[in-house]
Amino acid sequence: MIHKLALRNLLRNKRRSCLTSVIIVFAFSMMVLFMGLSDGGHKAMIDIGVRMGLGHIIVQHKSFSDDPSLQHLIVQPKQLIQQIRQNKPELTAVSRLRVDALIQAGRHGVALTISGVEPAKEVKMSAIADQRAITKGKTLAEFPQSKTFHHLDGIVIGEILANNLEVRVGDTVTITAKPASGADLSRAAFVVAGIFKTGLHELDTFWAEVPLHTLQTLLGVPDQVSQISLYSLETPESLAHTTTQLQTSFNHVNISPWQTAAPELYSAVTLDAAGMYLLMLIVYVVVAVGILNTVLMSTFKRKKEFTMMIALGSRPSTVSKIVLLEAVYLSAFSLTLGLALGLWGHHHFATQGLDFKEVFDTAMEAGGVLLPDKFYSILDASKLSLSVLFVFLLTLVVTLIPAIRAGQRSPLAATQDA
Repeated sequence: MIHKLALRNLLRNKRRSCLTSVIIVFAFSMMVLFMGLSDGGHKAMIDIGVRMGLGHIIVQHKSFSDDPSLQHLIVQPKQLIQQIRQNKPELTAVSRLRVDALIQAGRHGVALTISGVEPAKEVKMSAIADQRAITKGKTLAEFPQSKTFHHLDGIVIGEILANNLEVRVGDTVTITAKPASGADLSRAAFVVAGIFKTGLHELDTFWAEVPLHTLQTLLGVPDQVSQISLYSLETPESLAHTTTQLQTSFNHVNISPWQTAAPELYSAVTLDAAGMYLLMLIVYVVVAVGILNTVLMSTFKRKKEFTMMIALGSRPSTVSKIVLLEAVYLSAFSLTLGLALGLWGHHHFATQGLDFKEVFDTAMEAGGVLLPDKFYSILDASKLSLSVLFVFLLTLVVTLIPAIRAGQRSPLAATQDA
């Protein structure tokens, strides 16, 4: 009986109920949509960051972070990788050697960072070594080592750097760097195998990659690397646990997650996530105020009705239950419709993606990482379920006081209101 009364009371003032419902539906559907786009954008940023020569977990010499010199390298990296793989076989390890150097072509010279990589492994893990990033030429993994180039090793450089040096694929450049021994500068010639474009100014202007063994020979550091990058398909929570286990097992080296190795990227993701939580808070307030306003207006205009119900023998708890049920039905209907619309929008962006560059007509960078032109919506089922549950419980909380007060009307009040 009380269910019928609650539904009838909602329909008695259709305009007020519909207006409140529309506000809740719009706010909640937008929250679901932005929640999926936000999480999808974060994942895209992290994926790009770890594929721009970073990694999910970074292994370095304990003193390398404070003094990134050739005196603080990892010795015998293959043995360390083998030990790590024995503990965590699901991880993929890539060794890299990096040093500041000078690249010259004719009368042009530019200071930059040279990264020594393992081409066969790098092409699978790094966005720089990906064929899609190569605008001209080939990747190091595809570059042929033949007599055509007098046995010179290949080098891939950024597009802006190539323009500054005025070189093309097939041209010869010279790398000059100071070896680990501290002796005279070492020089080596390379053939431009490919030119890449990442969209990041720092990489496209001041970055180049060469085969690892060649750079080790040039610097006089055989079987030594600057870092070992570990890649994983685990969730962030599992990844944090894996990092902790590795830190405990291999305390002679510094093992840190990407959040520590790339603080700017982590700050950008955290700041954007904080903005999303602020939006969720606003939605919660809008829903709570909307429900509370409807219940208050309803109970205020029906004071006489409630007192007459009590005078005719209805229990105060029955009146309170009717008011609560009105809020529950209004909230449940609005949240269901809002959730359906939000999931429909999520499905569209999860399959078709959001073309960021098409919407804003420009590429954007956050935390030193270029945002992808298109990213896809991702929804965390647990986060979504908690949001729905929280809003539903919030509805009950904000309705509780008006409902209790409605049930406390004395029969005498009915005669006074008449």
